[in-house]
Amino acid sequence: MSGNPSLIDSILATPATEDGRITAAIRASLLSTLVEDIRPLFLSGISSAFVAMMALGRQPALWTLLWVAADALLLGARLFIVCRYRALSRAGETHPGPWAARYAPFALLTCLVTGLGTMACVISGDAELASLAIMVTAGLLGGIASRNAGLPLLAIAQVCAGALPIGVGGLFGPPGYWILVPPLFLYIGAMCSVVQRHYRGRVALMTAERSHAEIAARFDAALAHMPHGLCTVDASGKVVIANRRAAELFGATVDMLRLNVSLPEFIGYVGLAKLGEPLREQLAARCAHWLESGDLPPVPLDLPLRDGRHLELSRNPVPDGSAVIIIEDVTERRKAEAKILQWAHHDSLTGLPNRRYLGEHAARLMANAPGREKVMVMYVDLDGFKRVNDTHGHNAGDELLRLVADRLRNAMRRGELVARLGGDEFAIVATYIADASNVVFARKIIGELSAPYTLESGQTARVGVSIGIALAHAGEPFESALKRADGALYEAKSQERGAYRFAGRDGDTLAGDEQAVANAERGRGW
Repeated sequence: MSGNPSLIDSILATPATEDGRITAAIRASLLSTLVEDIRPLFLSGISSAFVAMMALGRQPALWTLLWVAADALLLGARLFIVCRYRALSRAGETHPGPWAARYAPFALLTCLVTGLGTMACVISGDAELASLAIMVTAGLLGGIASRNAGLPLLAIAQVCAGALPIGVGGLFGPPGYWILVPPLFLYIGAMCSVVQRHYRGRVALMTAERSHAEIAARFDAALAHMPHGLCTVDASGKVVIANRRAAELFGATVDMLRLNVSLPEFIGYVGLAKLGEPLREQLAARCAHWLESGDLPPVPLDLPLRDGRHLELSRNPVPDGSAVIIIEDVTERRKAEAKILQWAHHDSLTGLPNRRYLGEHAARLMANAPGREKVMVMYVDLDGFKRVNDTHGHNAGDELLRLVADRLRNAMRRGELVARLGGDEFAIVATYIADASNVVFARKIIGELSAPYTLESGQTARVGVSIGIALAHAGEPFESALKRADGALYEAKSQERGAYRFAGRDGDTLAGDEQAVANAERGRGW
């Protein structure tokens, strides 16, 4: 009863519309409309059976008996196919194509049997029975034109199979029944138009749904796999969308995402599992304060976590009153920024601050030195460093500079800063109260740096130290004081290696006052 496969395939064709071609997915959806719903099939079967039973009651003859029997068998076959397909589709993936191919011949035969039965009712001359049969058949065919419009050729074939026999009955029935023929053809034409219109509308709707589903799938994929956390806050301040990464950044799982709550509560909840209650409350409070600040443009919120990571929340307002919150792990960025800042302000070889950083520090000291405190600038140069380079090599020279930097760094107290200016030259900026403390400091630096150095190679290296000291004047720029200290250094090196000199008359108050120097040395605590 499967019929000719090529004929069935033609009847089940789904022609392209002006909206575009029919994809495999859309065709599968159109085929499934034939076998996915059992209710219209059952109701149409009852209506057809009612007419057949009325015909059997009013015209007890062989044709009415055959009509009742054929109608029951065809209804049973169609119900079996639909129920079987529905059961398999619930159990797993099954393509509707083969089941639609099984169902179509029985659907065509059902319409043909109904049409032949109605034709017989017209020919019988029973006006009431003929009216009932024509009315029910017209209703059934109208329902078919709408329900099966997804397969337009099948729907039109069913309409013709059910309607044309009625026209034959009108031509060969009692006199005057031929009047049924003209409106019958108009009816068939109207049904064909209904089928085409419904088919185009259904295809357009399915195409749009598929397109929207694809867009939604791409959006979901992008949302799920983007490297940053994302959540959308509506105009009332509640989180309505959040992706998986938003949970992962706080050490939570996607099932811990809580929607339709405020952003602070959302952040607090996803942070609870790994961060604990105290930090959760802290994060929620900081987030609430950030939202209440209302900064324009919005300032990012930095959230340091207990595991050493840093998260940054940025708020992007939307015109409708909602906002998109981006959550980003900026740990590596913060490290890179710190490293860049370190490079910008520190010497790469020794790790000491560089000239730029020292100048900024000195400028702050000179501008804000409290009370009796004054600022001293000390220029330090290594004597004999070139000999070390020539004797032991440049690697040894670099190692020696690092050792010198370590000794200088250890000699600094709070408020004192040492920097490498370049080559074997260093500078120190410190505050002082008693002038004698500068002498004590200079002597200590010379003593510390003049001690022997043991290199990794096991060799011993020695250098001397010369120092120039400038006591910064009120309102004097740092570079001016450093230049004067450099001049004093030049004087020290030209007269005696391993010595210190003050710039100009800066040290006049200490000339011959060894007692003041001794007191300052005891006060420094070396």
